[in-house]
Amino acid sequence: MSRFILTRLALLVPTLLGVLMVTFLLLYVAPGDPVQAMVGERADAETLARLRAELRLDDPLYRQFGHYVGGVIRGDLGTSYITRRPIVNDLLERFPATLRLAGAAMLFAAVIGISVGIYGAWRPGTWTDRVATFVAYLGISFPVYWVGLILILVFAVHLRWLPPSGSANPVYLILPAITLGMRSIAFLSRMTRAAMQEVLQSDFIRTARAKGLSQSRVVLSHGFRNALLPVVTVLGLDFGSYLTGSILTETIFSWPGVGRYVLTAIDKRDLPAIQGSILFLSLVFVLVNLLTDLLYARVDPRVAYD
Repeated sequence: MSRFILTRLALLVPTLLGVLMVTFLLLYVAPGDPVQAMVGERADAETLARLRAELRLDDPLYRQFGHYVGGVIRGDLGTSYITRRPIVNDLLERFPATLRLAGAAMLFAAVIGISVGIYGAWRPGTWTDRVATFVAYLGISFPVYWVGLILILVFAVHLRWLPPSGSANPVYLILPAITLGMRSIAFLSRMTRAAMQEVLQSDFIRTARAKGLSQSRVVLSHGFRNALLPVVTVLGLDFGSYLTGSILTETIFSWPGVGRYVLTAIDKRDLPAIQGSILFLSLVFVLVNLLTDLLYARVDPRVAYD
């Protein structure tokens, strides 16, 4: 196990270096002038030249890249052009909000998606199973921004049950968590149903039924436990995407997380903030995948890492 973890951690270095290099080059060739975005259209040429020199934007590309890599190795992702603060501080300040949103969305999706999938495998072909399957397809089809706007229109504007945006208390989590978790409900229900149906055809399930065990115990204790691996895979991938890809949801609901910070940085051409955010989110995603792989061994004793 320790050898597997060390190998995966060692692979982080080339992965993050590749992410850093691609991001740096793409932002370098992207149109627009970050210095002009900082000071506005009315700034004089002298001010623009001074700022470019201070930010080392006049240096050759290889020197800019080397300077940035050196800072990353020291744990310094640079200073934001807009907030004028260290980017590490900005990200660590906003990441807990993203983590709360991701956790709430994952809990919502897991409870409903897994429950619907188990029931579909338990009672296949019933009208409730058909309705659940139809709703799952709808959940995959609807884009996140559309779901978020419809939820705001119905529950915040017309019914006035929930706040439309903000993060003052846990109630503000409900609408963004539902919006973010909607697609995962569809994937989880379909994956759980398929995995459960395959397991329920196994010999040990027939043996358990022959012993006189109740249907609920056969399905939950024996069937679901042995169908967990693909479900854990979906949970891990979706949770990683929640932590790294909730830009639209955070923007729609004015949620003060990393996703909204990234969108603001893109809008303002804040190159260090964009680079630092992408590198940080890449690290988070890789670590979540590592934790998911380690969870396999806890879920299924047959999975072992040398």
